[in-house]
Parts: sequence; structure tokens; C-alpha cells
Amino acid sequence: MMHPTVLEIAHAIRTARAAARISQRELGRRAGLTQAQISRFESGRVNLRLSSLVELARGIGLEVMLVPREGVPAAVEMGAEPGGGEDSPGGNGAQEGGGNGGGTGDGGADNG
Repeated sequence: MMHPTVLEIAHAIRTARAAARISQRELGRRAGLTQAQISRFESGRVNLRLSSLVELARGIGLEVMLVPREGVPAAVEMGAEPGGGEDSPGGNGAQEGGGNGGGTGDGGADNG
């Protein structure tokens, strides 16, 4: 099962891509991925490697950044969308970087 924060990121990428009026095929060309890989990621069926996520974000004019939790309110005020996990017990922040990512089991989406 995909981590809820990964699903939120996938939704944010899909929303930003649609707002920029960029097709999955065009985004794939920009990011070095196939349209099928982007479709699987946006639908929450695979995890991407971090490098692929960075290229997807850049392909639609976004940047992936880590923000200290205390800085999230200021980032949101500037237009950033926070991930899930802030309100979860035990603070998911530490788990997000180590537990679910890494690009395993992504059906080839690691090609980025």
C-alpha cells in the first residue's frame, strides 16, 4: 500500500501538470520517463525514485525541497502545499525519507 504522503505528492504533481496544460507524454519527454510511468505514479500505483520525482517537478516548473516543520506555515503562506504526516502520531517526517521510498517495486519507474 502506498504511503499517504506519496499519494498526496502524486496528486499534487497531477494537479500542477494539468494546471500547466502539459500532457503526461510531454512531461515524460521533459523528465526522461515514459507516459505510462507518469500515469502509474499519478494514479498511486508506483513509487518513483527521488531523482525521478525531482525531474517530474522540474518539468512542470516546481522544485522539491525539504522544509523544517516549524517553517511549514511560512512555506504554506508562500503557496507551498504541505504533505500529510504533520498531525500524525509520532511525526511521520522521519519515516518518509527512509521507510517507503527508495524506488523498489515501482514497475520500472526508476528509469529517471
